[in-house]
Amino acid sequence: MFSRLAEALADRYVVERELGHGGMATVWLATETRAQRSVAIKVLHPALANAVGADRFAREVRLTTDLRHPGIVPVLDSGVIPANEDGPPLPWYAMPFVEGESLRSRLEREGQLPVDEALRIAAEVASALQVAHDHGIVHRDIKPENVLLAGNRVYVVDFGIAKTLVETGGERLTSTGLALGTPAYMSPEQASASPIDARSDQYSLATMLYEMLVGEPPFTGPTAQHVVARRFAEPARSIRTVRSAVPDTVEHAVLQALERAPADRHPDVASFAAALRRGSSPVRRPVFAPPRTAVAGLVAVTLAAATFAAMRMRTPPSRASIAPVRDSAVVVLYRRGVRGYDTRRPEGTLEAIAAFNAAIRRDSTYGEAWAGIAKAYVRSYERAFEVPGLTQDSMLRLAVVAVERAQALGADNADTWLTQAIVSRHIDPTRRILTLRAARRAVALDSTNAVAWHVLAMALMETDDVDGALRAWRKSVAADPTYTQGLGFLGIAHMWRHAYDSAIAWTDSAIAVDPNYLLGWSYVGQIEAERGNLTRAAAGFAAAARLASGVERVNSIAGSALVEARAGRRDRARDMLRTLDSLAAGYQPPPTHLMFFMAQAYAAVGDADDAMRWLGRQQTTGDLHFQLHLRCDPQFDPIAGDPRFRALLIRERPPAGQGCR
Repeated sequence: MFSRLAEALADRYVVERELGHGGMATVWLATETRAQRSVAIKVLHPALANAVGADRFAREVRLTTDLRHPGIVPVLDSGVIPANEDGPPLPWYAMPFVEGESLRSRLEREGQLPVDEALRIAAEVASALQVAHDHGIVHRDIKPENVLLAGNRVYVVDFGIAKTLVETGGERLTSTGLALGTPAYMSPEQASASPIDARSDQYSLATMLYEMLVGEPPFTGPTAQHVVARRFAEPARSIRTVRSAVPDTVEHAVLQALERAPADRHPDVASFAAALRRGSSPVRRPVFAPPRTAVAGLVAVTLAAATFAAMRMRTPPSRASIAPVRDSAVVVLYRRGVRGYDTRRPEGTLEAIAAFNAAIRRDSTYGEAWAGIAKAYVRSYERAFEVPGLTQDSMLRLAVVAVERAQALGADNADTWLTQAIVSRHIDPTRRILTLRAARRAVALDSTNAVAWHVLAMALMETDDVDGALRAWRKSVAADPTYTQGLGFLGIAHMWRHAYDSAIAWTDSAIAVDPNYLLGWSYVGQIEAERGNLTRAAAGFAAAARLASGVERVNSIAGSALVEARAGRRDRARDMLRTLDSLAAGYQPPPTHLMFFMAQAYAAVGDADDAMRWLGRQQTTGDLHFQLHLRCDPQFDPIAGDPRFRALLIRERPPAGQGCR
């Protein structure tokens, strides 16, 4: 690229050498021939250039040249290197060269900064940001790499560049797989692709200040998805547990700026800076600070817990030291089964059953494999997945045998108790005493077991303990922030409470963790339909249908029919339902969720008789999961007053619009 850049800009600049490169651009040191000053020239990477459109990018970036502030490194010049046989056209822009180092380099060298120094840097960045915000420009990529330190001066670079990339690239950027913004510093609304304003920069600035004080950002993880999930799932930990010298007023100001909802942050970055100034004088009061060795031990334990929580089925840490050494081939088969099970798809579940069976044939004492195959049989039973050679009823019987074998091999194993809880839900669907007992035993043995917290939450929800269920689901995602089932069900639980904005935030976070999460896309369809965002509701159900097969595909298309009806296209919805009726006839008895989706779609088109025809197929009306949906699904509002619907209810359904509480 050097020769191509030097030749293209020879009339204005003498390109000297490469200064570095990042996720967005390569930076070159050059001398502007006319003014005889050093400049830094940033050249966008070819993938970005293809996505955004080089000429338009060059035009848009010039709009940022009006910013005037001592701490803002302005854009001096911009243009496009023409395409040739070596590559596509490449947008570039030039800035004054600042002799110094980035804040990132400083943090890598020192880890934590002195409190006064960190507050000074944050205040100067805030001052620059406020000027940009007053001009209607949101930076969108505040991070230590974009803050330069030169003596006592603080400079911010790349103002408006991320905004320009978004506006010129649009959806094409997403298809490249390139992220605009760095996950650890992105606000929740930016991470979920929601509309953003100046408060997004405030969140990023607070994240950067947190890192200057603590030594790492408030949310970290091995992948971008892990970081995004943690941000949605848990609050930032206290700064003063790590740095007792930080005044509590400073900590309060930072944590307020890190609030997940923009409305809960400071009104603007100037207000944030003012709150930091009010707390800049050290507050001398006794604060409990664990000894350095205790902190190190806590970090080690936390990292170990995160590692174990990432596995859906595992041996409890307390028994790891006495677990037998397994043949590596058996362990590989077990892990293959776990991966298949975690897909929650029919083909993945079949792969799980085959892998767990193969592991058991090699080592019949492998309790975890017995628990794994029990879970896989239950999933096939409850979701009506086809397993060659097995009937639906035989799957449940096989699950019972498998979990009994797992218990015989490890009675104090949390995963075995979790499996017992899952099986118990289907042995007697009208009661949850055994399920609650087993799930509570599982979390008592291993509080980092995200799946056990999820199963406990569902049992609590089915027995009308809504607040207890929400607490358990939050513990589920706190134990494993990448656990999509916990994130997704927090979305559904908030939908049941008619808290639709919170519901979609949780569901979007599940999809951010796993873009192929089938049920997550279906949840998007359901929640957005209730929010009135029918375009995205249709997209959610369509995505689910593309990912699904078998009965899950029928469910997704029924959801699409509901959206068509909500949009006023009832004839189209009825045509879809007539086709689905014939497809669904092959499932006997029909799975519970198929009945829900079909009944809700018929209710949306105003056909109460067919809606009740589908609900009337439920064999056990006292099934607590069946009752939960009847009582809490807002999609049943159109027929909630029908005497036939009310006759199905064991407990009163909340009045329309109030949601389950």
